Amino acid sequence: MPSSKLKILPNSRAELPGPQVDVFTLFFVEASLLFLFSLTMLAGSIGRSGKSGSYWFAASNFCGGVGLLLHCVINGPALINVVLANLFTFVELALLNKAIAEFLGRGRRLWLYLLALSVLMSVATVRYTLWPENHTLRIAFISVVAITSAVCSATLLFRSLRDDAKTSTIVMAALFSLYATTNTIRFFDVWSFPHQSFVHIWLDRTIIAALSFGFLWMTTTRLSDSLELLAGTDALTGTLNRRAIERETAQVFARSRERKITIAALMLDIDSFKQINDSYGHLAGDLALCAVADCLRGSMRAGDLIARLGGDEFLVIMPNTDADAAQLAANRIEVQLAGLRVSSDNGDFGLRASIGITSIEGGNLTLEGLLNRGDRALYAAKATSRRETSAVPQHAC
Repeated sequence: MPSSKLKILPNSRAELPGPQVDVFTLFFVEASLLFLFSLTMLAGSIGRSGKSGSYWFAASNFCGGVGLLLHCVINGPALINVVLANLFTFVELALLNKAIAEFLGRGRRLWLYLLALSVLMSVATVRYTLWPENHTLRIAFISVVAITSAVCSATLLFRSLRDDAKTSTIVMAALFSLYATTNTIRFFDVWSFPHQSFVHIWLDRTIIAALSFGFLWMTTTRLSDSLELLAGTDALTGTLNRRAIERETAQVFARSRERKITIAALMLDIDSFKQINDSYGHLAGDLALCAVADCLRGSMRAGDLIARLGGDEFLVIMPNTDADAAQLAANRIEVQLAGLRVSSDNGDFGLRASIGITSIEGGNLTLEGLLNRGDRALYAAKATSRRETSAVPQHAC
């Protein structure tokens, strides 16, 4: 581009040293990328249930793209070139924080304070753009908004690290921290060097683009983890299903063989479950299964595996547990079940269960072998002293 064309740039932008066209080309490319990211996130969010923050991130990218294009208006008034463009940038940062808050499910009101700060800084930008222009103060105000927004988002991320998306969350938090750091440097440098360098502008916008990739990574990781969890979870009770218990026990058995530790298992089914279905209805049977699953979750340790094998049959795998400890766990389950009353449309009823206990140490243990042992123990328990649960409704609706 001929150098004469550079002279027609407004004063608000003429302060940028060096090859101006490179800066504006960067802005055009960045704006195009942000619009593309916005459309990608919108398309990926259509039909997805739950609040993932993708819509807010798409809105943030859109505002950022509009702000960059306004910066590139060649002969536009300063009110558009500087004030309105910076306003869109401020809103972009506030919406970034909103997207992170929605994704994490916490800190959802914080973005409103950032939005209020953006409005306040926009008023200050008007003041120091028009009456009279003070480029140094204007850049300082922009830096304050950028630092505050980035620190808030980074704090939310660092306080919400989860195992299923830990790596992507750390990367996002690090990017926000880097963005806060670069703007802190700019805030202190602007008093001595009021002109923004191309390198700083490039770094600033590159981090924003990287945040879009990071957010896509986080949402994709969460979706993948959710699908994996759904594939391994019994839809009714929320316990592990047969597929998941096979995968989890393979790891438990491998550790047991290496360390020669004992594994115990409880095989449990509900007494007179068919009578419950016949007398109270199948919905009552579903409620009974959920009640037993809740009882098992409340009775077992955090590292124990609870699965529904099918029908009214449940399996509990207890690593590093001997037969005596397994018997104590079975006693806890029986006591809790004895105190349960399940309410259905056709009446209230109690629950009892037969529990088979087995344990084994190391060896070539397999899930099938453990299930066979558990079945034999369960049949023995049923044949000894298990009492039948009454299936007569106490009252009819």
